[in-house]
Amino acid sequence: MVRFRRQPFEDLQEPFEAEPLAPAALPTAALPFVQQLRLHLASDGALPRRSAHAAIIHDGATVCWLDARNDRMMTTAPAPITLTLLQRLLGDADPRLSLVPVTQEVFVQRATVCSNVPLRLTLWNVALVTDGRGVPIPPLQDGTKLRLRRWPDFRILAHRPDHFRLCALLIKQGASVRACCDILDLPRQIVQSFFNAAFLTAYAFPVVGEDAPVRSSPADGLVNLWRQLRIRWSA
Repeated sequence: MVRFRRQPFEDLQEPFEAEPLAPAALPTAALPFVQQLRLHLASDGALPRRSAHAAIIHDGATVCWLDARNDRMMTTAPAPITLTLLQRLLGDADPRLSLVPVTQEVFVQRATVCSNVPLRLTLWNVALVTDGRGVPIPPLQDGTKLRLRRWPDFRILAHRPDHFRLCALLIKQGASVRACCDILDLPRQIVQSFFNAAFLTAYAFPVVGEDAPVRSSPADGLVNLWRQLRIRWSA
């Protein structure tokens, strides 16, 4: 079992200058931050030349450490502080954030932990509230069509029937926010927030082409199944 150093939050109030991190192979520093993060999450470290570990840097300081293989985020400050910072910055067209892949050795040696939280669930929740106006997170645009790569983690969909319906729709084919609103009769803000979260966490990817009509009944049937399963589990 890997043990990480817990650093008291009081120590983090001191000015901190990040030491150079040893990047893993295939650095992605030239890409925008959101694209860097998506590439990191999509690979999961499964490719031998990609590391599952990385650090998110803001103004020269390490904000958090990522372990994509084990789906963990280790924040260097209390989680509410870190997540508020990420929510604020991700709403910018060019967030002042960078992602630095590191080897497992560097990760084990350097990672200091104040809070240890689920990686994709946390990023999903961050993206949902990044912009309360229901606008696309950059680089998404109003007409972007997304399709699910795979079903999200059960913890992400728990108690979110609207998200479950959207997943049931987008796992079959790509669609835009407007098409999802029309097919499922959902408010635009809910659908756009879902798009932001699914895109940021790399569960969804952009597709091209016209929106094709999709019958909503299969999704509704899955929602009913989901409701029945929840009733059985809670009984």
